[in-house]
Amino acid sequence: MSRGSLLAPSDDLEAHFKDAMAALAGGVCVVTTTGPDGVPYGFAATSVTSVSLDPPMMLVCQAKSSRSYELFAGAGPVAVNMLAARQRPVAERFAAPVDDKFAGTGFECADGLAPVLPGALAAVQCRRVRTIDAGDHSVLLLDVRAVRTAPGEPLIYHGRRYERLELTNRG
Repeated sequence: MSRGSLLAPSDDLEAHFKDAMAALAGGVCVVTTTGPDGVPYGFAATSVTSVSLDPPMMLVCQAKSSRSYELFAGAGPVAVNMLAARQRPVAERFAAPVDDKFAGTGFECADGLAPVLPGALAAVQCRRVRTIDAGDHSVLLLDVRAVRTAPGEPLIYHGRRYERLELTNRG
């Protein structure tokens, strides 16, 4: 392979970039908040990462085309629910444009906090610190306030499909 072929200009940069990002496996999360009307809102996300340990911070990327974009861009409490492998139907529901994404989820919501999904491997309660413009997405910078974890296998998104992580005995 020649060196030039690795970085050759692309006729369709957007399509090739999407293909490249599909090669990057990511944990599947559902990001939630409650609107001023008390109604819960949420979206599926794989662009989620830790930012800082001191203080604990994380970020989530959200498409500006999302139906709940304006709500999250100005949200206070936000929860990042890291889904278990068995929660694929939950991920699919929150990735789709359905009206009541929370129906049948059994979500929990304490006063002043964002909704938490039962069965998630982790639920991280946060407060939005800042919303950063990033092309057709925004980056939600979040200050971590509380964390709940549970054992289990994560739900992974890779190659434009949901996958299970095959855990090996690490002795």
